[in-house]
Amino acid sequence: MKRLVVALSTLCIAYLGQSQDLVSKIPSNATAVVAIKGKRMLDLVSVSEFSNSRLGQMLGKELGRETDGQVNNLEQLGLDLNNNFYYFLEAKEGVFNNCFLIPLKNSNGVLSLLGERQKEDMVTEGSISYIQDDYDGSVILWNENAMLVLISESTKNDYSYYDDYGYDVPLATEEMAITVEEGVSEGAEEVEIAAEAVEDAKESVESAAEEVIEETIIDIEETVIESVEPATPDYDDYYNSEAYKKEQEEREKKRLAREAKRKKEREAQANRTLDKAKVIMAGNHTNGNILKNTAYVQSIGNGQDEAVAWVNDFGRIYQDMVMGAYYGGMVNPYDFMGIDKLYNGFSITARLNFEKDHASLKTKYQMNRELADIYKPMYSGKFNPNFTKYINEDRLLGYWSLNMSTEGLLTAYPQLMDMVFNNSKGENYADAVSLGTDLFSTLIDEEAAGEIIRGDMLLVLNDLSEREVTYTDYEYDEEYNYKEVEKTKTETVPDFMFMFSSEKKGIFDRLVRIGIRENELKAIGGIYQITDMPNASPFDLYVMFKDNTVFMGSSKKDMLAIGNGTFVSKLSGTHKKNMKKNVTSMFVNGKKIISEIPAESFPRELRDKVAFLTANTEDVYFNFEKIKGTSMEGEMIWNTPEEGHNNSFAYFINMIDSLMD
Repeated sequence: MKRLVVALSTLCIAYLGQSQDLVSKIPSNATAVVAIKGKRMLDLVSVSEFSNSRLGQMLGKELGRETDGQVNNLEQLGLDLNNNFYYFLEAKEGVFNNCFLIPLKNSNGVLSLLGERQKEDMVTEGSISYIQDDYDGSVILWNENAMLVLISESTKNDYSYYDDYGYDVPLATEEMAITVEEGVSEGAEEVEIAAEAVEDAKESVESAAEEVIEETIIDIEETVIESVEPATPDYDDYYNSEAYKKEQEEREKKRLAREAKRKKEREAQANRTLDKAKVIMAGNHTNGNILKNTAYVQSIGNGQDEAVAWVNDFGRIYQDMVMGAYYGGMVNPYDFMGIDKLYNGFSITARLNFEKDHASLKTKYQMNRELADIYKPMYSGKFNPNFTKYINEDRLLGYWSLNMSTEGLLTAYPQLMDMVFNNSKGENYADAVSLGTDLFSTLIDEEAAGEIIRGDMLLVLNDLSEREVTYTDYEYDEEYNYKEVEKTKTETVPDFMFMFSSEKKGIFDRLVRIGIRENELKAIGGIYQITDMPNASPFDLYVMFKDNTVFMGSSKKDMLAIGNGTFVSKLSGTHKKNMKKNVTSMFVNGKKIISEIPAESFPRELRDKVAFLTANTEDVYFNFEKIKGTSMEGEMIWNTPEEGHNNSFAYFINMIDSLMD
């Protein structure tokens, strides 16, 4: 393997020496790299073809507007479209450098994109020129061969909310608040005493005439209340006091000091960003460029993909993010959880390719050995071959299959929790979590649970049909009073069938008996209809148990046919293979879906394009394989018609053009 990596590195370096590929400017410690292969894209669609497309014309129009007519198409930008374009991320101690590397034929196009103010701020040093944003310090730096856009972001935050806004709680204000509170309390006591006096007065004049009593009582109440009403604090005196003025002066000094500190830090960060941009452009990296990184060299493979995205070691990215977010002494709640163990050594590679009759996106997830050993039992489910007996490909709109293991999932869950909480900072929680997982394993019989729901499932969508549904609406009168009214509408929905394996028919039968007794289920020829469905539901729902399988479906006809053994099945070997060997598999019959949706259901602007969409829409597949070693691989394939399009990349451009028409 090492010899292979060395050989690949040698080939890459030799290739770069000839083509001046910008990959040599990416540091070896980059945590993410995205490469777009310009030459391979041009082999699919030429610059002139793209410029003549509606999308290209729209881009040209926008460029002309932005440059006052100096640039009107992609070619005039001065980009070297035969070379590779890159984005990479460098993360360190909470600082994230987002970098875009763009190959150039010359710098004329860059200069034409700059406004007059930017040209005034432009700095030239030898063969490089740059402009830097005053606010965030981002840099655009270029020479005659390349342009670099560097945006630096920091997650560090060592200021509190009160520091940011200069809010201090003045001592005099606190004392004043206490004084006011005490005054109000004393006033309340006096009011209570006065109220007792009023009651005594009422009792002493009961023998007098009623009108005289009422007038006397009212006079006494008003007099007492006025005499004991607490005085309103004189805030004007406080805000005009020397103490308050002194506090304001101190607050302003602190604010100015904080502002000066932040300005200094922003300037320092801007200088670091500019220095970093110069180092990247020169390719003067301490530890060499990304081609020294074995993981990256292995990810790029033979270099024949149109685009490749690589994200390395999520654990390191996670640590940098957390370090910055909780910088300055703040308590990091994740310190008590070893979440980094979930991401340590975890990486993703994605490859995008445009073939003659399809586009594909292939992904590979790499994980550490400990995590792979825990996950494997979860994804060790076995597909129930009986599922394929209840699919008819002529009616098929799409499906989604899942091959998980309930027993494996319940077994792995305690191990996963123990791993996450087993760290030095979380030792106070580790014992509690371990005890909880032990109790979980004791109370849950994983094998028995797996017999109830094994973990393999299949959802199938069949023909679209129109259903009339009832819903509640509201009508308003002239005074905006409303009342509920029941209305109906027509919706286009597919019939569906959901299946999952189970070895516990007895449990299903008991649930059915309870459902019938409670009038929640209705028996119909061996199947059972759920009667308590919402009025707004666009479908009926039926359930049954057969062949160690629980069925839930919206088609009464299909359910009865399955129950009495007359269902007509038809399914290709490709679909059967995908369902059986993959953890999850998905299929969308695009052409059939488009052709069966009523034209009036489309947005108005697309109704006259239904025929075009039907003729130019094909199938989409998505498959994700089981864990092999320490990796999982997945692939999405979007089939495209061969007629009318030179390749799948041209297909997407043609589709965009048609929809913009």
